[in-house]
Amino acid sequence: MAHSPELPVRYVCRNCQITHAGTPVHESGGSHAFEAPDVCGGCGESDFVELGDWVHFHE
Repeated sequence: MAHSPELPVRYVCRNCQITHAGTPVHESGGSHAFEAPDVCGGCGESDFVELGDWVHFHE
């Protein structure tokens, strides 16, 4: 079976709405998860929402 690449979790900045790829974090057993960046590369804010939750997000 061919390897199918895993897409990273994407995060949307709540301030400027720029989308960022999550940072991979290696966990035990060889698996990994993704974390939001510390700050937005566009505006410097640090509040993110996962892309899949963005359509349901209300302030």
